[in-house]
Amino acid sequence: MKITIYLENRKGLKFLIDDFWLKNKDNFVIFYTSLYCYVVMLYFVPTPIWNKEDITMRALRLMKEINILICEDTRTAKKLLLMYDISTAWKEFFSVTSFTSKWKLEFYAKLLQENDALVLSEAWTPWLSDPWKSLVQLCNENQIKFSVLPWANALIPSIVAAWFDTTKFVFIGFLPQKKWRQTALKDMIERGIPTFFYESVHRMSRLLEELKNLNFEWKIFIAREISKVFEQFFTWNLSDFEKYIKEWKISIKGEFVVGVFNEK
Repeated sequence: MKITIYLENRKGLKFLIDDFWLKNKDNFVIFYTSLYCYVVMLYFVPTPIWNKEDITMRALRLMKEINILICEDTRTAKKLLLMYDISTAWKEFFSVTSFTSKWKLEFYAKLLQENDALVLSEAWTPWLSDPWKSLVQLCNENQIKFSVLPWANALIPSIVAAWFDTTKFVFIGFLPQKKWRQTALKDMIERGIPTFFYESVHRMSRLLEELKNLNFEWKIFIAREISKVFEQFFTWNLSDFEKYIKEWKISIKGEFVVGVFNEK
C-alpha cells in the first residue's frame, strides 16, 4: 500500500514521505524508501531584452511549473507567457510597482511564505532600478527563501564591448535627471575608473553637451538597442561622437548604456 503524508510547518518547510509502512509494537516504527525536503521559494526570473531566444531553459521550466506570478504589468506578463506557448489558464498574477502600499506587501509576505512564486521583469533582469528591491527586503525581513536566476541584462554585454580596460568598473544605474546630476558627472570624470550607467534616449544629446561643458576629452562608450536588429557598440572620443551624430552615423534612438572613462 502506498500512502503520501504532506506536512507543513510555519516557516514553509514541507516534507513528503512516500512508500512508508507502520508497525505497532512497543512504539510506532516508520520505514520509508524516500524522503523529500521541499522549501517554498521565490524566483527572480530575467526575461529577454528583445530577442525571445535570450532566455534560459530553467526560466522557461519555472514559468510553466509555477502558478503564482508577480510582475509590474500583468498584461505584459501574460503576453510573455503566450509568446512561449505557456498557458495562463491556471496562473495567478499579482502586480508590484514603486507605489505598492505597505499593507499589500504584507499580503504578499504571507502569500510567499506558503507558495512558490515567480517574479517576472518587464525586460532583462529584475534588480535595483525596478520595484523588485522591495520584494528582496520583504523576503529578508520575513525569512522567505529566494533565488535570483542569472541571464539577460544590458550591462555585461556593454562592459565586454567597451574599447577600454574594464578590469575594474563602477555601475551607477540610471544617471540622476536633475538633482545631483552634475555632481555625478564630475565624480565619474575624476574617478579614473570606467563608469557605466543607463540613459534615456531623450537625454542623450543633453549628456554629450554636459560632458563637453565639463571639458571631458577622453573616451566614451555607447551601446544601443542591445540584442535587437540595430544593435550598435561605439567607443570614441567625445568630439568624434558629436561629429558622427551630425553625420547620422549614430542614431539617437532606442535604449542606451553609456560608459565614461577618464584615461589619466
